[in-house]
Amino acid sequence: MLQQNKLVIGAAVALAVLVLAYFVAGGQDPSAPVDAASEDGQPALVTDKGALENDNPLGEIVLGNPKAPVTIVEYASLTCGHCGNFHRTTLPVLKEKYVDTGLVQFKFRPFPFDEVAMIGAMLAQCVAPKQRVAFLDILFARQNQWLSSPNPIDEFQGIAKQAGLSEADFVVCRKDEKIFNGIRNMQKQANEELGVSSTPTFFVNGQKLEGHHPVESFDEVILPLLPEDALN
Repeated sequence: MLQQNKLVIGAAVALAVLVLAYFVAGGQDPSAPVDAASEDGQPALVTDKGALENDNPLGEIVLGNPKAPVTIVEYASLTCGHCGNFHRTTLPVLKEKYVDTGLVQFKFRPFPFDEVAMIGAMLAQCVAPKQRVAFLDILFARQNQWLSSPNPIDEFQGIAKQAGLSEADFVVCRKDEKIFNGIRNMQKQANEELGVSSTPTFFVNGQKLEGHHPVESFDEVILPLLPEDALN
């Protein structure tokens, strides 16, 4: 057990160094707002959609019909309070109104701003594909609980176990450089190509929305993109 604890601590230290080095090198301030509005005050339309159209190389975390006329891509950090608020309050309404009716496909993309968020994002990619959405739902539902914990990683381990990830797999996942680099590269691409620098940031068929918006704000963007008889 002592040896295993040393491995876990070593993995955490190594990951913290990698995360810190990445953000120092990028020079990004995660709290810095980006002006994503067009001149008429409407959400800006992203013309270079490469980062949006490229699938998550680690396996997409997705809800809804792949043939839906509207796709929402969210970039979020698990330690972001606004992201947690969106997932607990707004997303369930959007899911019932648009996702469950086949009108919207929703994709979650990790954009972690710290070590804890990175570990959570890595674990979300390590659980079985069918468990990933549920795993994220639980992490956001219990966000206040594990954020206030003296050791959030212990909280993660308990949740990951419920999702079918063994203790050994939990340790291996946290040291997996392929998953770490996959998330880091997605984040880098989103920052450089899409101007993502704060969370949550959403793209609704390429239209950029930053911050936690109420359902009505999403309605304003989604409804004009739907076929005329979609809600009949």
